[in-house]
Formats: sequence, structure tokens, C-alpha cells
Amino acid sequence: MSKLTESNLLSIFGFGPDDVFIGGAEGTLLHYNGKEWSKMETGGRWTIKDMWGHDRENLYAVCTDGKILRFNGSEWSMVDTENFPPMQGIFGLGPDEIYAVCRLGKISKFDGTEWKFMSSGTNNDIASVWGCAGATYAVGVDGLVLKLEDGKWRRITYNSNEELYGIHGFAPNNMYFCGSDGAIVHFDGVNFKEMPTRTSEFFLDIWGPNEDMVFAVGDLGMIMYLDGDQWTRIESNTEEYLTAIWGSSEDDIYAAGDLGLILHWDGEDWKEVEG
Repeated sequence: MSKLTESNLLSIFGFGPDDVFIGGAEGTLLHYNGKEWSKMETGGRWTIKDMWGHDRENLYAVCTDGKILRFNGSEWSMVDTENFPPMQGIFGLGPDEIYAVCRLGKISKFDGTEWKFMSSGTNNDIASVWGCAGATYAVGVDGLVLKLEDGKWRRITYNSNEELYGIHGFAPNNMYFCGSDGAIVHFDGVNFKEMPTRTSEFFLDIWGPNEDMVFAVGDLGMIMYLDGDQWTRIESNTEEYLTAIWGSSEDDIYAAGDLGLILHWDGEDWKEVEG
């Protein structure tokens, strides 16, 4: 267990090996400067669900309390916005194009000046959002997959009732979704391919430094690695739920989860980070 906190950790984002942020319950925000971890003041007991930033002067965090926080390079503050439902995910293509997704089908866009709600065409909870040039997608419960086209969100037909919790991609034709009942799905922009994982545990997040190295994390300390087209379980030495994963390179990856647990991948093994 990390000595830094016993709060559940839910989100990771960074700008390099010496600038990593991990957020969680009770206003927990941890920062790593390449040498040591420290606690940051967030101004409240928010539950920080996800983070994304264009640069360290424009780092945003969304909270299940319906709040958005911004880090300006020196301190965190609450963004003055409309009231949001519990927020789940955030991703941007630049400082003036950031999307935040919420429960009850709510999506808000930041245009560099203000946050405005967009029509999503659904009341389903939306869990995660990811995009690249020419392709922005969001996923959620009941097999929800949304695509942004010409400034409007439309649902893509995906015949599944799985709850999708995570999305990460490398190109418009190379994306992965993960979720309930051991679900990992590859999407090439047209077709969905459900990949065998040999587990019914829930995957809560998915990420990789490149298309040849992808990890998925989830219930009971589960970490799986994509080896070719096969998912293989890696020993994590924990049964705590792992909720988030992010890294700066192939040999510098963090996974975080319940009770302040932080794991680090050095290219060979996952090891617990001590405060």
C-alpha cells in the first residue's frame, strides 16, 4: 500500500516521467516529479475520476461530484460551469477542443473559452472518451458507442449489452474498448471484434504507449497484456481493484487502484510504489 494515501485512486495522467498526476477519492491528488511523490491541495473532497491536459498549465480533472478542476501550473481551482451529473471521463485534441462525458448521457465541450453541453442522443451513462484527428469516440453502458461527426454525436450500432468503461486508440482504424464480463473489443473504425480474454472479471481501463504494447487493468488486481492478438495475464501481486493506467514510455507505466495502491511497470515487472 502506498504510504501517501489510503484513498481509492481512479485516474492517472502525465506529461513525462518526471511529471505524473494521480487522482482519487476525498480530494486526493498525488504528483511525482521524477524523484519523489507529494500530495497536492485540490480545494475540496472531490472524487477525481479522470484527467487530461494539453500542457501542465492546462490540466483538467473531472469529478463524480459534477465538478471540473483545472491546474494552471501552480495550483488547482474549480472551474465555473453549469451543474453537471457525475462526471466520468475527459479527453482533448487541443486546448480549445476538450470533451467531458458524464452519466445520464451528458457531454460537454470546452472551446477554449467556455464549457457547453452537446446533444448526445442518449440517456445512457457515458464512461470514457478518446479521440485523434478525424475520429472522436465515447463509450458507456449497454454497449454504448458514440462517434462525433460534423460536430454531432451519433450512436454506432454495436450489438452488445456490455458495460464499456475504457477506450484507448492509436489511429481512426485502431482502437480498443474494455468493460464488464471480461470484454475487450477491437474497433477498426468499421467493424467490432470481440477478443477472447478467458476471464469474466471487469476491465476498468485500457492503455498502451504504442499499438504493439497495450495493457488492460481491472478487478482483483487483474493486468492483461496484448501479445500479438492474444491477451495474457501478468502477475500483479495484488488483489486490489485496478482502475486506471497511463505511462510515458514502454518501460515507465503506472497503474492505480483501491486503497492508495500504485504499481509501476519498468519494462520487466509490475512493482508497488512506496511513498
